[in-house]
Amino acid sequence: MKFLGIDLHSNRFTCCFLFEDGSKKKLTFDINSYQLNEFYKLLDLNTCVMVEASSNTFKFAELIEDKVNKVYIANPHKLKLISMVKKKTDKIDSEKLAIFLKMQITSGEDLIKPVYHPEQEIQDLRSLFGTYDLLRKQIVMLKNRIHSILKQNLYPFTKKQIFSKTSILNIKKLNMNEVPKFQINFLFDELEHSEKSINKIEEKIKLKGVKYYNEIDILTSMRGISIFTALAIISDIAIITRFPNSKHFTSYLRSAPSVDSTNETVRITKTNKFGRKRSVRLIIQSIIHFRETNPRTKEWYTKNLNHKSKGKIRMAIGRRILTEIFQMLKKKEYHYWRDIKNHKFKMNQYRNFLKKNGILIAEIQKVA
Repeated sequence: MKFLGIDLHSNRFTCCFLFEDGSKKKLTFDINSYQLNEFYKLLDLNTCVMVEASSNTFKFAELIEDKVNKVYIANPHKLKLISMVKKKTDKIDSEKLAIFLKMQITSGEDLIKPVYHPEQEIQDLRSLFGTYDLLRKQIVMLKNRIHSILKQNLYPFTKKQIFSKTSILNIKKLNMNEVPKFQINFLFDELEHSEKSINKIEEKIKLKGVKYYNEIDILTSMRGISIFTALAIISDIAIITRFPNSKHFTSYLRSAPSVDSTNETVRITKTNKFGRKRSVRLIIQSIIHFRETNPRTKEWYTKNLNHKSKGKIRMAIGRRILTEIFQMLKKKEYHYWRDIKNHKFKMNQYRNFLKKNGILIAEIQKVA
């Protein structure tokens, strides 16, 4: 058996082959067709590979997974072996990965569970949501800058007053100096373009998520979860069966606090950073809606309001919501407090959107 640790970068990678007799071989390859072909010649089905998760790791793993015994994708937050080394180079990093891989395989123990490698549809959704988040940040920055320029020139508008269609037209007509007027007009044009772009991204996400129609149908039965939020949750979790219970599920979605326990002292710390955060962020943003439409959640909120901080209560409600979502997906059941009229309205809107884009109901059911 050969153990191969790979330190992967955007333009090249360094690998360390560790053999059973303890000998090592370290090589560096550029990421191009010629050098990749040379690298493939060194691989066989007697080789196990470990590489840290990064933006290009999944694509790289897909290139070699049929040429080796197994590819382990390690979570960099859990694999602290490299960060503890004082002398840090690409060759040292790849060697440490190979050593850790050998320890894991020869011991037969699951020292670090490999990162889940999602199917292409989930990778595409995650990529689209990444672009969506970027555009959303850009829109916020543009709005803040417009507000700032107006304040600098003694126009005391609030943000709510600025960004209606009528207000934008009136602001553009203001008698300002040349430079601020140029900036205001330029920024409003950029804002309009960004908002059109983000609408296109949202539409693409909804089209790409058609494969998960059944999961969307289940998730939107909960008040407060739109088609878009449902797809964000699906992009984070991929498949529900990879979570053994709701504790693992909520922990992966960064809503469960870490526990620091020693002797008789138990300390509850911040939520862990090992999983994905988009789902819980969207749920926290709509926490009031969830609270008011779920009698049990509202009762729990009222009961704990006086002796817990608002931040802890928000996260606790988010965790309760995610626990309910886990049970819904696991059992393939609608939400207990489903508003049938509201649920049908959301799904009808989604079906009509798909029809307009040439996807028929019969085809949706086949894909789902």
